[in-house]
This record gives sequence, C-alpha cells and structure tokens, in this order.
Amino acid sequence: MSSQNGVSWVQLEAIATDNPYIDGVLKGLLVHDYDSFLDHLYTELDLAITRLEENRELRKNDSEDRLTLDIVDWLKARGFYAEHDSQIGGHVDIVVRKNNYLWLGEAKIRRGNSNLWDGFLQLCTRYATGDTNQKEGGLLIYAREPNTSHQMNTWEEHLKSKALPEYSSAPCPKRSLSFFSVHNLEMSGQEFRVRHMPVMLYFEPKDKSGRNRKG
Repeated sequence: MSSQNGVSWVQLEAIATDNPYIDGVLKGLLVHDYDSFLDHLYTELDLAITRLEENRELRKNDSEDRLTLDIVDWLKARGFYAEHDSQIGGHVDIVVRKNNYLWLGEAKIRRGNSNLWDGFLQLCTRYATGDTNQKEGGLLIYAREPNTSHQMNTWEEHLKSKALPEYSSAPCPKRSLSFFSVHNLEMSGQEFRVRHMPVMLYFEPKDKSGRNRKG
C-alpha cells in the first residue's frame, strides 16, 4: 500500500519498529480475531505498567482504584473501549472491549497470596464466562514489597497447590515477570487463561538524595 502524497503502510511499519506508540496504533487497526486483540491489549497494558513503574516514588499512597483508573485511561487513549468498575457478574475492575471481543481484569494490591487468591476467584467464578469472545482475563498485582520475581514465583506455586481442574501455567513471552495460568472454568467447563501481571511499586532508595526524595 502506498500514497503519492502521504506515508505508505510499509513506511509506517518501519517507523513502528522504533516507536511503540505508532506500533500500538497499527496493531489496533489490524485486530481481526481474538488472538490479535489480546496481542494488542497486552502490548498496551505493558506500556501502561511501565509508566506506573517509572514514577513509583509518587505512587506509594495511591489506592487500588487510582492505579487501576490510570491504566484504564491509558487504554482508552490507545483506542480501546475500557471501563473501570463495570457491572458484569459484579463490579469488575477493568473491562476492555474491541469489536465483539471482551477481556476482564481484576486488580489487587498484594498483601500475600490469600488476597490474590480471592481476586483470582472473583475473576474466574463471578465475572468470566469463558465464552468464545472472552477466553482470557487478567490479574494485575500491585507489588509494594521487594523481590517481585520471588513474589510471582510463590504466587504461581500457590495456584498450583489449589488443584484447579486441568490446571497448567507457562511464562509470558512478552514479559519475564508475568505468567499465564490455564484451567477449566466451573461454569462453562471450558479452558480459561489468565495473565498474571505484576506492577512494581516498591521504592526504598539507599542513596542520600533518594532518601530525601522518598521522604
């Protein structure tokens, strides 16, 4: 595709290689099935998470809702129909729609594995149906303690101990700290995949100027 007076599609793709924002716009235009919808969504979610982590010193007192609203606003600005606290089997933290596709997300400030498990149950037993147009969901984990890698490993082990039907897990190819879990939903009896995504908000600088900034 080319244009005498404008930028060709090939040129846009070349620009997008070095520009995640243009890349996101192009992926949004090319959404044609549920998998391409998810690929686009997870790219944008990771960008939103990165933004939060870059300013974590300003986020230490933010509530779950404030953090989640900022992620929802990012997704809206990137062309998704996104909502916070919508009614779908209950008050869902994040609802994302594009075309006929639906993705639901639950968000929790991590206070141990028990409250994450509660959020996981909310998502998988109250909100999600696992129908054809909503085969995946997500759990956003706001981590304010050190060693996020260890926290995610213990959370993954906690999930495995619950003996969910047909359970399995796998690393996320887009982001090393995230992982996917898969199990059969009780309601549909069909496979449902959850992306578990940490947001690193721990901030304890050791240098003098950093300690002053923290204070």
